Amino acid sequence: MNNNTNGLRTQYPYGMEALSPRPLYDFPSPTSNYPSGFGASPGFVPSSAFQGSPRFGSSVFIPPPDVFLDGRKDADQFGGVDAVRDFRARRSAMLNSDPVAMHLLVETAMGDSQNFDILSVEEVEALKQEQKVLDGKLNTVRKRLESETKIRDATKSLTRLTTKKNGHRRGFSSRGSNPSKEDIVVSDEGLDTINKKVDDLSREYLEIESRMRLIDAQLLMHTAGVLQLTHSGPTKKVQRSQEANGGVQRPDSPASIYNYESNRSLGPDGEDHFDDRSLYRSPENLDVLMNALQNGTHLHSETVGQQSQSLDATAKRLEDLNERLRELIVQANPEKNQEYALPPQSNGAPDASSMDQQLDFLDQGLRDMRAEHANIKNGSKHALNAVEGRLEGINNQLYALVSRNDEKAKPPPAISGGGAQEQLNYMEDSFYTVEQAQYILTEQIEDLRTNANNNKDVDQYETTLIGLWDIIRAGEEEARKRKQQRREMLAADPDADEELSPDEDPGPEQFSLMAFSAKVQMLYSRASSLKDKQSILVRQIKQQRELNSRSDAQKEEQFDQLKEQVLSARSEKASMEKELERAMGHLKEFDQQKVESDSKALREAEQQIESLEMQLKEFDREKIEAESRALDEAEKRIGILEKQLKAAQEEALVEAAAIQTERSQDSNNVNEAKAALKAAIADKEAIQAELSQVSARANESDNARRAAVAEKEAISSELDQAAGRLDEVLVALRTASSEREAAEARSTEATKNLKAKEDELSSLESEVVRLTTELTFAKAELDGAYGTRAERAAESAASPELKKELEDLVAKNASMATEIQSLRKMAEAASQSEAEARDSERNLKQELSGMASEYEQLTRDSIQNEKDRESLEASIDKLRDDKEALEMEISDERVKWLGVRSPSVANGAATIEATSIRMLREDFRKMMRDRTAEGLKALRNEQEERRKLEALIRTLRKESAPQKSSLSKSLTPA
Repeated sequence: MNNNTNGLRTQYPYGMEALSPRPLYDFPSPTSNYPSGFGASPGFVPSSAFQGSPRFGSSVFIPPPDVFLDGRKDADQFGGVDAVRDFRARRSAMLNSDPVAMHLLVETAMGDSQNFDILSVEEVEALKQEQKVLDGKLNTVRKRLESETKIRDATKSLTRLTTKKNGHRRGFSSRGSNPSKEDIVVSDEGLDTINKKVDDLSREYLEIESRMRLIDAQLLMHTAGVLQLTHSGPTKKVQRSQEANGGVQRPDSPASIYNYESNRSLGPDGEDHFDDRSLYRSPENLDVLMNALQNGTHLHSETVGQQSQSLDATAKRLEDLNERLRELIVQANPEKNQEYALPPQSNGAPDASSMDQQLDFLDQGLRDMRAEHANIKNGSKHALNAVEGRLEGINNQLYALVSRNDEKAKPPPAISGGGAQEQLNYMEDSFYTVEQAQYILTEQIEDLRTNANNNKDVDQYETTLIGLWDIIRAGEEEARKRKQQRREMLAADPDADEELSPDEDPGPEQFSLMAFSAKVQMLYSRASSLKDKQSILVRQIKQQRELNSRSDAQKEEQFDQLKEQVLSARSEKASMEKELERAMGHLKEFDQQKVESDSKALREAEQQIESLEMQLKEFDREKIEAESRALDEAEKRIGILEKQLKAAQEEALVEAAAIQTERSQDSNNVNEAKAALKAAIADKEAIQAELSQVSARANESDNARRAAVAEKEAISSELDQAAGRLDEVLVALRTASSEREAAEARSTEATKNLKAKEDELSSLESEVVRLTTELTFAKAELDGAYGTRAERAAESAASPELKKELEDLVAKNASMATEIQSLRKMAEAASQSEAEARDSERNLKQELSGMASEYEQLTRDSIQNEKDRESLEASIDKLRDDKEALEMEISDERVKWLGVRSPSVANGAATIEATSIRMLREDFRKMMRDRTAEGLKALRNEQEERRKLEALIRTLRKESAPQKSSLSKSLTPA
């Protein structure tokens, strides 16, 4: 852009920064708006405003958050960055009444803005877009800062309350009492964290605000520079230009827009209007005018000179316009229009033929520009259709996801070609449906968790009842076996006439509440009947004793026989005592061994269970973290996709508006080109701006394609990482399964040892029962042999030796009774320990079954992850195929446009080169097709090889996975 000016406006080269240039002399003009030292830079952009930004460093002082926020409140009241600017009405009447003051203000503004940097259209648009983004970010940071400040104030209040309460307690307690240091440390740490967060947000707020001030300063300086360059001076110069142009002023000229004289004066310009420039004009112009008036040359030469001068200027401007139009056409399509025809050159004075040639060239160039514009419009339409098709594919995927849960879900709308708004609305509705389904699933998971907690007590009751059922069934089976043994003994003795009660009904083997209640009622009835039988037997024994007391004579006759039986009983008693001592020793050893083995097994089992629980907790924690990370990444990707969709929608709307404006501008440009030459200049400028926008949109589409490729690569890397994590999980599962198998082996070994000890204990119990029965028989025989107490007292009184012997026997009998009681207690303790061992074994089995079910769930999850991975790979392959198809279409389109020349070229040249261009096009298309086919073939081979390797890895993993143990198989229901 040309920076040369006339009059008082002089451009100085940039000597310092681009934003704050300094003139050659470091002092302001008499009426300058800016102080000395800033060099025509705005005073509202001090260097301290950028102190917190990463661009200018952070070594300068940053105000604390409290001062910053208090200052922001006052600034918002009196108008800050976000406040609505209150532009005051311009006092045009007062300024028009004082033209000297107006002139001084204009010249001062020209001098202050002479070194301001003028930006391009792209830079201005970029700054405005950045300003919008920073505005939204500033609002977000302000809200976060307000919430964090409230949280900090509340935390400070709570800390002060806690400190006051602790101090009050310490005052009323003893001197040695101190407040809780842990609470104070925790509160201080939380307060420090919140203060740090508030400081970070304040610093971020200051950086964003400083950047916004910088952008405002750049835009204002750009606006002032443009106004300074396009200022065309006072009114009389404009009047001369109007006379030169036929008395009509162009509405799009800079003078009509920025002329302060014509815009502010309401009355017509008369002869007595004061020319402000006469104050600064030299008197040489007056001398020339006086000479022309005296010689009379102003009557003829002035008109002819003006006409020739205007014709030369018009021809020169036409040449410049044609050259610039050719450059514009070449820039629009360099590959096609590189050899575009040059504009005709004038070799001498301009005439009508040269002007006609220039106008013909200008007309042809405008037609070519219209054709290029139509091509660009078709390309943008294809891009919009591609975006709509891509959105339809995404909506189809969302419909497949939503229709799994909702069969009444509506399918996505078909492609209409009218825009992507319907597809975007459907996508928003689908995302809302997915969020609702996720919320319902979370509620169902919470309900299942609560139901699981309520079912724990029911499971404990059920396990207790099942244990009692097993004990009852075991007791019945043992009684049945004893009766069977007794029947076999009676069958072997032909003289025995004893009768046994029949066996009980075995009842159902499976546990149920009805069967358990029936069994308890049956046991109660049996216990009551046995109690009645016991009372009957006691009564019969009393009667038998009375009969025995009556048969004293018979007992005296059998006294000698009883003595012999006593001697034999003594010998048997001695042998029984030895057997009892031996049994007691065995029982004690067994108890010690059992207690030691049980305690050792329980310790090992507890240690193993603790280790397994720790591993399971660690695995659950890692799994939850991995799932949360995956959900966060999915949410981030969804947010990114939504942003991209919104950006695409905005771009589509902008492009549609641009196309509409381009269409209207094209029609206006055609009419104005037919009407006059001046409108063609405006058409050229509009077309140049449109071409720059089209090139910018093409660059944005290329960037979007590169972003899509990068996103695809990121997805593939994420899949590789997920596969690595899956391998790690499988290794952890293998280690856990090996440890579980080792624990199962140890538990089976402990179960075998426990069964052996139980068998030994049952044999000892049967031995104790046999000895007890023999002892009762011996007691009965002794009672029958010695008679009642009265008889024994009489006999003892008759014979002191017999009395002494009886006393010894009574003492031994009492000692044996105590020993029998101790043996019974030991047997009860052994049975109790056995029950505890059974309970512990049952608990271990339940825990092992839970571990087996968790392992099965983990296996199912790994299989599901593998399936998801395969589906993702399939979708990636599909996207890759779509991409290759699009690339082929693009290459075909490029091939179609090979050799297409400008319409200005003669038809003869086109027919001459048509055959060679067609052959080149066919050869190039064939070459590209072969190259693409080779690439696709290599890619398919690589994918097939990768699938084979993955299938082989999966089979190896399945083979190396641990088999399900027999214990877990027995625990799982059929």
